[in-house]
Amino acid sequence: MVSSPATNSLYVNPASGRDSNSGNVGAPFRTIGAAVRRARPGTTIQLSPGTYSTGGGEVYPIAIPDGVILKGDESRQGSGIVITGSGPYNSATFARQNVTLVVEGRAQVKGVTVTNPVSRGTGIWIESASPTITNCTFSRCLREGIFVTGKARPLVTNCIFSRNASNGISIVRDAKGEYRKNTFQDTGFGLTIGDNAAPLVLENRLSNNVSGVVLSRNCRPVLRGNTIEGSRDVGLAINDTALPDFGSRQDPGKNVLRDNRGADLRNSTNPPIQLFSIGNQLKLSKVVGNV
Repeated sequence: MVSSPATNSLYVNPASGRDSNSGNVGAPFRTIGAAVRRARPGTTIQLSPGTYSTGGGEVYPIAIPDGVILKGDESRQGSGIVITGSGPYNSATFARQNVTLVVEGRAQVKGVTVTNPVSRGTGIWIESASPTITNCTFSRCLREGIFVTGKARPLVTNCIFSRNASNGISIVRDAKGEYRKNTFQDTGFGLTIGDNAAPLVLENRLSNNVSGVVLSRNCRPVLRGNTIEGSRDVGLAINDTALPDFGSRQDPGKNVLRDNRGADLRNSTNPPIQLFSIGNQLKLSKVVGNV
């Protein structure tokens, strides 16, 4: 009988670990950075509860390489496992940025809380990569929780975006990907989508933000099954030449827009574009523009 190989895991504990350790469960590293330097595709970096900061030896931004899994506590969406900090990152599409984590290739980030406390700070930067971000919390980033650019195709699911300064997620350039079952609350604009981005935005809940979803430039998102409510301004704002897929007879939108203070939906396209809303729940009295 041939035994199965051991799982390729490295362990990190910011309280008891040391970066000179081997990284096994009994001798964890202190920093994520030390684990990343030892990781290979297929490695899981398991984080213990605690705060991962520059005070504990982390150097930001931390790049999570292709094929590596950074894992905290998925059952609590990262509660108690806090990655906080910022450093300069030179983006191919947006020049110098302040970033906590850069997630590359098909890396995965699961069950952590990410905070970027620096002015115009981004929690996770995804550029022309296809990672998975799941069961995480993005809170108190001083710009947005996640920035998606280039030709990125991420999967972002079951995450919480709360009390970020500008946006929960920004999706721009030629990015696509799937954004499903996330919660955006008290976080500036929940989702901003611009340029030629064409993401799938599915079954998210956006509540008590400045605006829920803001579309600009020539973006073409698909919106299905989202709930947008309680915005202080507009639930869904459509600007420039943006044109969302908001439902069809074959595939109803099933979006719910309600109780947004300014308007549930505002079509401010220029030149004006007719938007077709099929199978969505919204009041005509709270709609502005051609719908």
